[in-house]
Amino acid sequence: MEELLFDKMQKLGLNLYESKAYATLLKIGTANAYKVSKESGIPRARIYDVLETLTKRGLAMVEESSENAKIYTPVPSKVFLEKTKKEWENDFEDVTNALNKLEMEADKRDIYVFTVKGKENIISYCRQLLRDASQYVMVSMWNEMYEMLLPELEECQNRGCKILGVCHNIQNPMDGIEIHHSGKYHDMTEKLHWFIISADGRKLLYGYSAETDRDAFYTEDVSHIYLLEDYIMHDMVINRFISEYKNEEKLSSMMKDILTNMGKKQQSW
Repeated sequence: MEELLFDKMQKLGLNLYESKAYATLLKIGTANAYKVSKESGIPRARIYDVLETLTKRGLAMVEESSENAKIYTPVPSKVFLEKTKKEWENDFEDVTNALNKLEMEADKRDIYVFTVKGKENIISYCRQLLRDASQYVMVSMWNEMYEMLLPELEECQNRGCKILGVCHNIQNPMDGIEIHHSGKYHDMTEKLHWFIISADGRKLLYGYSAETDRDAFYTEDVSHIYLLEDYIMHDMVINRFISEYKNEEKLSSMMKDILTNMGKKQQSW
């Protein structure tokens, strides 16, 4: 238990000995260096330096006894934690502003597509895109990812973003999302699900659906964004065409002709 506490205290900026000394002072109250050393296990050769550091950092107060020995008293943990929290928040804000400035100053002439690996990373990127969107979001995805991202999609819509797209195998879709028609004539050999999320026409994430725990791809390249947004719009048009005019058989025949010309077999789910 104590080792776990010391690990967490070190994440707040203390080293191991400083963590042990401060925790010991909180536990035993006012004490001299010898007693702190004995109770904490910190070598006597180091204890004075450690307590001096705690004093300079404002975690302990020191006074001299009548025998000219230094006596140390811990600052209350609430004071220490509030001070640490405030410093962390200030540092976080400074780093955030500095990094954002570096991104804005970066040369954007070279546009890249980079890989996002694994379920957790893919979902994190998707959620960040949805949080950052201010005008519209276009999506194409299957039910698994739709359900994982539904809270962020709803929050995005509630703050005024337009949500548009098609989803497979879902029930009761949110406004702007259409249920994809049941026919599927052309697909990857592995028959794995995929997804597309485009935010404001500026940022795009697409690839294998997160639950497959494989790869997705992020880019700000305008040609990628245009092509995949255009794909979603065409899918929506075809979806409405089938739903309104009951042309599933006609679509199937057209797709079969195209796939035959490509030398591929028609697939139907």
